[in-house]
Amino acid sequence: MIKQDYLLRMIQEIITLLVNALLNRQKIRKESWVEYDDITRQILGVPSENLVDMSADEIIDRYKDDPNQMGKTELAAVTMLKISDEMGDEQLVLKSKLKQDGLALLEYVQTKGDTFSIQRVVLIAQLKG
Repeated sequence: MIKQDYLLRMIQEIITLLVNALLNRQKIRKESWVEYDDITRQILGVPSENLVDMSADEIIDRYKDDPNQMGKTELAAVTMLKISDEMGDEQLVLKSKLKQDGLALLEYVQTKGDTFSIQRVVLIAQLKG
């Protein structure tokens, strides 16, 4: 129980940092990104660069039996969104795909999850706007 609570807290901290960076259009320094990526890889079980090749459905399926399903799904979503945000316009198709998949995952968590998050609502609204 303590381990799961700690994991949930870690997931929420990373989500909050990434969402704040997205909402404020801030770039993440390379050193900080390496740290986030390492923690994200440990939590999700895949490096963030592998998320680029995954669809929203694949991510949902990957965590469907996990007790931290919604937290991991949301972490994958905001990581995809931040990767998209950091991409240049020369990768427009991949950037768009990541944004769409990230939005779909956030909407999935919003409708299927049992937690409410103002920052999630604001981010979804910004992505749709």
